Amino acid sequence: MNKPLRMIVVGMGARAMIYAREALLHPDLFCIAGVVDVNLDRIRTAQQLFRIPDSHCFTSVEELTAVPRFADAVINGTMDPQHVATTIPLLRHGYDVLLEKPFAVNQKEADLLLRCADETGRIVMVCHVLRYAPFYREIQEVLNSGEIGKVIHIHMNEQVSYFHESVSYVRGKYASPELCGSGMLLSKCSHDLDIMAWLMKGNLPKTVSSVGSVIQFLPEMAPEHAGTHCLLNCPAERDCIYSAKRLYIENPQRWANNIWHDIGANSPTKAEKIRLLHNIDNPYSRCVYRCGLKIVDHQSILIQFSDGATGTFSMNGGASASARNIHITGTKGEIIGNFESESFTVHKISPESPGGRTSRIIDVSKDQHGNPHGNGDQAIVQDFLSILKGEPCSSCCTTLADSMVGHKLVFLAETSREKGGEIQRY
Repeated sequence: MNKPLRMIVVGMGARAMIYAREALLHPDLFCIAGVVDVNLDRIRTAQQLFRIPDSHCFTSVEELTAVPRFADAVINGTMDPQHVATTIPLLRHGYDVLLEKPFAVNQKEADLLLRCADETGRIVMVCHVLRYAPFYREIQEVLNSGEIGKVIHIHMNEQVSYFHESVSYVRGKYASPELCGSGMLLSKCSHDLDIMAWLMKGNLPKTVSSVGSVIQFLPEMAPEHAGTHCLLNCPAERDCIYSAKRLYIENPQRWANNIWHDIGANSPTKAEKIRLLHNIDNPYSRCVYRCGLKIVDHQSILIQFSDGATGTFSMNGGASASARNIHITGTKGEIIGNFESESFTVHKISPESPGGRTSRIIDVSKDQHGNPHGNGDQAIVQDFLSILKGEPCSSCCTTLADSMVGHKLVFLAETSREKGGEIQRY
């Protein structure tokens, strides 16, 4: 038990690499002993970084499970539609799995995975990394203390920045169910609905309803005389906020790296980037208004919980900046916060105080340090290692059955939206 645990990475994409790199920082805790990926370049990169022998490199899960088990667990970072199909044979081969969210793209697949985990007795831990962010952990502690009384309502809101929206959800690989296996609510917001279910502490949902549509990224919303590709035939390119040249070359931000990674370009120069965006087959040079978007760009959900409490969640794509906001109303007070500000305020009803309430601010910036997931990526790896060793885990740790609640909320919300907002029973 004192030896470092051995792990295999299946799907060495950007997310899995974040978890895997923790092995380089904590070699006394675990090592990366194998890799599975359809991309040979990613296999070679992993080999060099983690010193993986050729005999432990594979191009499919079938190849991996054809040899005797040589590690303790697997980090599964495959694309969403592959999660269940790849995890089930891993469980049956004796591996425990740290599985990227969403763990399934529909209820049928989710039930299959849960049944397999029960039958094999293996561990499946879902990467709900935002649970581990100090912002949400501190909110949970305040709720558990009873300071604001019984929860009456939780409102959560996710603003998806115009930059992230254009890269991932309009031009990118999450733009249609055919590409990613699900709608935007599951691929982007399963974090948030899991958080809501987690904060409700086992108070299960009773009913769900939802509405949403595409309102921005439509041909009729394009600038006058707009072309089909930003750098090829668009006289409106210089004035368009979604110009591929302006977003991905002149003002590159965090998500720009995904573009070159996804089209197989390794550290291209500025000139090479411009050349790539001139390619009519490059999806990232398309006009965002003419991409034929098949997922919603905004959606809202209303949930009634078993004890009568309610929850609302709204997702808005194309916002000026990314933001996650939360407002919880209890019988004795409120919690109001913004994840990106790395703080939240606790208001308590106090008739004798000026203004009728007292307020205190809880600042978590010293723990989050501006990290996009509040350092949750690192914390979840540590918790997974604890589970594998049979050690106590944190209050953020989730079983697959717990994770099912947030996922089922998404599945029911999508059914409701498709039926014009019809109420669905949980």
